[in-house]
Amino acid sequence: MLRKFPNSATMARRDARRNSQERGFVLITMAVAAVALVAVLGLAVDVGRMFIAKNETQAFCDSAALAAALVLDGTVTGITNAKNAVTNSTNTWNLGTTKVNSPTVTFATALAGPYVASPNPATGYLFARVAATAPVSLYFIPVVANETSQNVNSSATAAQVAITSFPEGLSPYTAVSTINDPPNNFGLIIGTSYDIQWPANNGSGYLRPPCAGDLASPATMAAVTANWSSANSGYWGATSNSTIEQEIVDLNAQTIPVGVGDNIEPVLTNGQKQSQAGYLDERVNQDVNFTDNTPGVIDPSSNKYPSGTYFGDNHNGRRLLPVPIVDPTDPTHTTVLGFGQFLLLSNGNPSDYYKKNTNGNDPFCAIYAGPYCIACTSTGAGGGSTGAMRVKLVQ
Repeated sequence: MLRKFPNSATMARRDARRNSQERGFVLITMAVAAVALVAVLGLAVDVGRMFIAKNETQAFCDSAALAAALVLDGTVTGITNAKNAVTNSTNTWNLGTTKVNSPTVTFATALAGPYVASPNPATGYLFARVAATAPVSLYFIPVVANETSQNVNSSATAAQVAITSFPEGLSPYTAVSTINDPPNNFGLIIGTSYDIQWPANNGSGYLRPPCAGDLASPATMAAVTANWSSANSGYWGATSNSTIEQEIVDLNAQTIPVGVGDNIEPVLTNGQKQSQAGYLDERVNQDVNFTDNTPGVIDPSSNKYPSGTYFGDNHNGRRLLPVPIVDPTDPTHTTVLGFGQFLLLSNGNPSDYYKKNTNGNDPFCAIYAGPYCIACTSTGAGGGSTGAMRVKLVQ
């Protein structure tokens, strides 16, 4: 029996039906793929916007936490100033168009906390944490999920961190104390005058009286008299005038690294007192405050520095010198206990206080202003473990 084959017309009809079915399947597949592609692209857009918002709010928190930590000074006023610094931050989000609303600011004495919003008293509060939330509107994700916005959370913590050693940045002077207690200012009193360079000693006594704070400390007087020779005055810098100017005016020509526990006695020298006096006056005249010769002690009733004090009025910090605080323990050892900052004296604008009031026999006096906090606008929030701090992000 012969097999019957379809004719050409029948085959053409079958091919047409097959092609039509294939075209329908392709259209359906493309439609489904297009929906999936749009969904993926939409998801990428929304997620991308959240990533951008995260970066923007994190930048806000980082800068705001640093600004807050810089103004902490161990007082309730410092806490208020820190909150204001966060509020006044100019960083924005949403591609730079929107201010960060209602950031939270909390404070602690240690990184682990606890963090509180308004510590009182504020002594020792060195850590500032800023947290912010940004509500990001979603445009594509709501198609597949019942979410129209997503909160993006960011936070940062900055602190005044103790400095144990300075490879550079110190002035070439010292202050003397026999009390190794940095949280309590090494026994020094804020607002009191101390020698940063002692008067000449001819072996039988000082040719001029030391500064008031040291005169009132028998232990300090005894340590210096017994252990510093007539060649030592507390100055430890260079002897060339050009380098002395850099050491004092620019703080960028430190002769040796200086750290807590170091013996600084081998580099003590008399320096060049007349040129030093001129460079001290030069630094004083770079400040905008020439009138206030006290750093100011917080008024407990207002928690503010009183008007008429250096920190209570306008200043730029040029009259403040970072100084190692040392203990002359024997004739061959003068141990660095820590650091502090001292306010240089002024007698007007322009000031010539040091050139006018000192010669080779006189002391250089300066006012103890408290712990040294690099770039801070006041005295820092506490002595910590060394009396010197820098502000950095810690979390």
